[in-house]
Amino acid sequence: MRWAALVVVALGSLCFPARHGAGPSALEVGAGERLLVLSPHPDDETLGAGGLVQRVLARGGHARVVIVTAGDGFVRAVEGSSPGQPARPAQYVAYGERRIDEAERAVRELGHGRVRLDVLGFPDAGLSPLLSAHWKKSEPERSATTGAIDPPYDEAFAPDAPYAGSSLRAELVRILRSTKPTIVAIPDPLDAHPDHRATGLFALLALDEWTRQTKARGAAVPKVLAYLVHWPGWPPGWSRAPGAETRRGLLGFPPTLPSRGLDRAQLVLSPAEVDRKQAALRRYETQREVMASFLLNFARASEPFTVLTRRELRGEGWVRDLMRVTSAPASKHTHAR
Repeated sequence: MRWAALVVVALGSLCFPARHGAGPSALEVGAGERLLVLSPHPDDETLGAGGLVQRVLARGGHARVVIVTAGDGFVRAVEGSSPGQPARPAQYVAYGERRIDEAERAVRELGHGRVRLDVLGFPDAGLSPLLSAHWKKSEPERSATTGAIDPPYDEAFAPDAPYAGSSLRAELVRILRSTKPTIVAIPDPLDAHPDHRATGLFALLALDEWTRQTKARGAAVPKVLAYLVHWPGWPPGWSRAPGAETRRGLLGFPPTLPSRGLDRAQLVLSPAEVDRKQAALRRYETQREVMASFLLNFARASEPFTVLTRRELRGEGWVRDLMRVTSAPASKHTHAR
């Protein structure tokens, strides 16, 4: 069975009867929170949690953003700069450098220099295979675009980390230990984008390991919030530039997204927070060139989150099932590039 199919089955086992008529609760952000946002690509941190970053800082807290890839696997964008010729690995690395620079400017916009930003530089469009075929450090993945087997960026958080699933999990655990977050925002493991699903699953694997350690020492488990970016037909009106009325409206979850019996929360943003989120999204010039309306449709008056619990980190056996998949021989699994 493909690892993705197994994960869908496992996640499906978490579904409980729907809470009929129950709407999202208001997300409460306490004073002095320590927020960690895990993002698959540059821009996802702002799309999913740009308002949350602002709110935590406004309440006297700290925020750290960790971006897993440099977004260097956007083949159409890179090849478009040299029509008729295949792009070289150096061009993809240069594109990744540009996206890292955009992320630095976007995060600076959100936090006025008070947000720590780290980029891991793992393979864009290649995170899913790290959960199966390339779990071991001795069997790293080679990026289909940059040709690298470890991060080719000087600013990478761990430039010598091989492109392996065990390596990525270890780096995330190290980040959790140093940050000691009280809130963690991660991509929803049901997100329609493979890199988002994989990032969400890696986050849960790392959280499972770290929270077991912290709970053994009597420390509190952080609040884990899952944000959604990619889902069919969502956000509403994604193909059109949003007007003022859209920006004033709340952003709800798509009705077809399974509830999994989990609580949902929304952070209602002030007009100033929406404006700053939109300003941060405008820093992503490479993405605005190809999907401006999609990006700007996330700058609305709320951010929706699914609230994950200890059950999702360890319960129902699905994390342990996933660990068995990742530790099995690579030949037993298939994956799409």
